[in-house]
Amino acid sequence: MSMITLVTTCLCFLLVSSFPWTNKANVNCLRTIKSQVEDPNGYLSSWNFANETEGSICSLNGVDCWDLKRVMSIQLSGYGLKGEFPLGIKECSDLTGLDLSRNNFSGPLPSNIFSLIPFVTILDLSYNQFSGEIPVSLSNINYLNSLTLSHNQFTGQLPPQLVLLKRLKWFSVADNLLTGPVPNFEESLHIVPENYANNLDLCGGPLDACVDREEDREETIPFGKMSAAIGAAFFAPVGAFLGWFFSNGSKEKQGDIRRRNWF
Repeated sequence: MSMITLVTTCLCFLLVSSFPWTNKANVNCLRTIKSQVEDPNGYLSSWNFANETEGSICSLNGVDCWDLKRVMSIQLSGYGLKGEFPLGIKECSDLTGLDLSRNNFSGPLPSNIFSLIPFVTILDLSYNQFSGEIPVSLSNINYLNSLTLSHNQFTGQLPPQLVLLKRLKWFSVADNLLTGPVPNFEESLHIVPENYANNLDLCGGPLDACVDREEDREETIPFGKMSAAIGAAFFAPVGAFLGWFFSNGSKEKQGDIRRRNWF
């Protein structure tokens, strides 16, 4: 066998053998997701992995594929699913869209969420019960075009690093428990106050300007000192007058008593 024939044979073997491996990873991804969530309405009952024919995973509810092997997007909106963010999604390494909105997911988002869905362009986690702080690693998902985290229970401040998402066209964190300044996104994103509505205390454009609490305290303290000084200046003469008045009144009474005793 010539060297060229040998090399060609090896390349063909690698190409052919890689496809089943890719399919297996995606099957494992979906199987793990199913095992990690509660499905009270049985919407994932069609996720039956006994069928190993090519393209079988692409016919499952909420699953779209790039080809007959690779999962392109997972759309499970309104399924009533419960549990935490499914970590098994990492094996869907070609995933570009994830919609888990309008479910009952809870708990914090993984701090390493970037490593789980690095190529996602659309991420919708709205209308759930996710809590805790929004992870900074979201800012590393460079291909994000749409990020919807509204109607959850996220707390703390928004990571300022989110401004690094240069491809972002849509962003909303309305109806959460967030505080502090919002990221200074570029004007091309066209964020309006409604994107931040119904949070505890967010500030900064397009919302009201943030107020420096330290400056407030510094302004309040001198004002308090000045008020105390004014009060002291006002009441000191009054106190002195009252003291003189009562002192003289007492002396006059003593004089009257002595005169009566004398006569």
